[in-house]
Amino acid sequence: MMLLTFLDVSGRKLFSAPIYGAYEVTEFMMGVLIFSALPLVTARESHVSIDVFDPFVPRAIGTWQRAAVNLVSAVVLAFLGWRLWVLAASHLRTNEVTMTLHIPHGPFTFAFAVLALLAAVAAFVVALAHLRRARGRGAA
Repeated sequence: MMLLTFLDVSGRKLFSAPIYGAYEVTEFMMGVLIFSALPLVTARESHVSIDVFDPFVPRAIGTWQRAAVNLVSAVVLAFLGWRLWVLAASHLRTNEVTMTLHIPHGPFTFAFAVLALLAAVAAFVVALAHLRRARGRGAA
């Protein structure tokens, strides 16, 4: 993706000849990169986070907090996956394609929907693990 962008910009600036359709290909590559990493990043809890208050939150409450955050994430990701699924169905029904290269949107949108739903499942599983850990500490 970086090489394509570099060559496209270089060709445009140096030779007044950009790569035909590079913008569309870069858009799809960006979507594939983000959505393919989403389930793994979610399962590992590797999202960017701000921990300003974490030093002040007791450990037991922190576990419940992480469970709640992952449950909310699971709901949001499931909603995103559902809406992407609806959009993908619309793309396929209307045969929507890109303007320059005529790449169909539907298959990519379906893939993004499935990956968002997998990320929702991952967030739910992580939330359950935090809940088990929190309950185990409470029983001890």
